[in-house]
Amino acid sequence: MATISIEAVRKNFGPVEVLKDISLEIADGEFLTLLGPSGCGKSTLLRIIAGLERNDAGAIVIGGRRVDDLPARDRDIAMVFQSYALYPHMTVAQNIGLPLSMRRMNVWQRLPWIGSMLPGTAAARRTIAKDVAEAAQALDIGPLLGRKPGQLSGGQKQRVALGRAMVRHPAAFLLDEPLSNLDAKLRVQMRSELTELQRRLGATMIYVTHDQAEAMTMSDRVAVMLAGRLEQVAPPRRLYDDPETLAVAEFVGSPKINVMPVEGGFHAVRPEAMQLVAPYEAGAIAGHVRLVEHMGSESLVHVEVKGQPTPLIARIDAHAERDPQRGEAVGLKPLPHRVLKFDSEGRRVR
Repeated sequence: MATISIEAVRKNFGPVEVLKDISLEIADGEFLTLLGPSGCGKSTLLRIIAGLERNDAGAIVIGGRRVDDLPARDRDIAMVFQSYALYPHMTVAQNIGLPLSMRRMNVWQRLPWIGSMLPGTAAARRTIAKDVAEAAQALDIGPLLGRKPGQLSGGQKQRVALGRAMVRHPAAFLLDEPLSNLDAKLRVQMRSELTELQRRLGATMIYVTHDQAEAMTMSDRVAVMLAGRLEQVAPPRRLYDDPETLAVAEFVGSPKINVMPVEGGFHAVRPEAMQLVAPYEAGAIAGHVRLVEHMGSESLVHVEVKGQPTPLIARIDAHAERDPQRGEAVGLKPLPHRVLKFDSEGRRVR
């Protein structure tokens, strides 16, 4: 495994500046997620690390070696794509073993009939089959080795794609939206499986997603990218509780943080830190209920407040508190220690 350094990387597509001076250090064995909306540059950055795109400025350093001028095949990186990129005419075993066949056997040895008669071919195929079987066992897809991709579910295809990456024992794994094609239930299952696999392998992983749940539940650290810039890099809990900018505070968290303009800047409060009180209580923000979303164990109460461009939201315990009715006059009272303050430029005021 290896550390990865991204040093002042820039990338333009024509007149559009896609990456704006990105610098980031990924530790050996770390699970780091690049989180951001579509078009923020996260997939472009991943492709630059992999060698599938060239950076216009800056450097990529893997394991202490600058790799900007190296082709993708020489960077010791394995990439798992959103589409899985499996060969439909090959079995699972052949798909997983393909990178090893390309590295350990020459073009003649790889031919179906002639190759079997050449010296060294049988031994190479045995070692490849052994490595494939070990990867398949780790991913619990041993019984599927004889099947073809068309006979597999989405989750099984995902495991095969991971197996093909694992079998090479690369310096790092790069994963580009790998769970986006799965249904919601399977995504949750694969999140835990991927996290467990990464811990077991001790692998360096860079994971790209726009899904906050994936980023917050799987990562050692999350790098939030917005409009081509790296806004903040921190462990998930710190991103949520202690954002450096208003942009990060608004992007991370669902429902969105409540933002209230004040003189000289903004105050921001998470919905769970907004208490629902009587409208006449001292210090309360008075308003009227616009919508109540019933979420099972909790409810989200949307409150229209005069002068506030969008409703403020309070997250309440559905079993401990009565859900107010639409149109009812209520008050909102932020927990003082949970109020985040930002200046007029959106920078955190501490």
